[in-house]
Amino acid sequence: MRRTVAPVLAALSAALLLVLAAPGAQAADPAPPPTTTTPPPVESYARYEPQTTCSPKAKPGTIAAQRWAVAAYGGRAGGISRACGGSLSEHKEGRAFDWTLDARKAGDRARAQRYLTALFATGPSGERAELARRMGVMYVIWNDRMYASYRQFAATAYVSSSCRGKPLSRCSATLRHRDHVHVSLSKAGGAGRTSWYVGRVARAR
Repeated sequence: MRRTVAPVLAALSAALLLVLAAPGAQAADPAPPPTTTTPPPVESYARYEPQTTCSPKAKPGTIAAQRWAVAAYGGRAGGISRACGGSLSEHKEGRAFDWTLDARKAGDRARAQRYLTALFATGPSGERAELARRMGVMYVIWNDRMYASYRQFAATAYVSSSCRGKPLSRCSATLRHRDHVHVSLSKAGGAGRTSWYVGRVARAR
């Protein structure tokens, strides 16, 4: 009887080993779900929001946008805050920055042009002026030209109110924005609440 049981047990053990070694006998680890990062929707063109309060402290989005422009294209950071009083200016709400470039220099003109091209380029999603819209850019003034969100950033002639009625040659480089680029942001952009600022500044609530 013992001689009969031993071969049977040996056969069963061999069969069990074959089953365990067979492909698919053990459950494979589940494949991780695909990771896809969908960018947030592109914001609408910023509407015109003139200064309405006196709050000149530099806002977080303004600081981030200025630092990025200087780091990416060169030049120097100009002013953000401006004392209240007199004419309206987004500087007086801390949501406009100046970027020091010289329109007389070919290198600085090229820097400004690369910046404008990046702002107003069609993005991967097919949206025009995607970067400018994600940043909350309201308008840019540079070298006698203005690019406003409420005109879909089409270039238009710019003349300071202080220069009207006289030849541009008699108007200062500062008033003509030939010694700096001026960038005004929407209130959301200045506060860092539009999509470009995610991960760049603490979201204001």
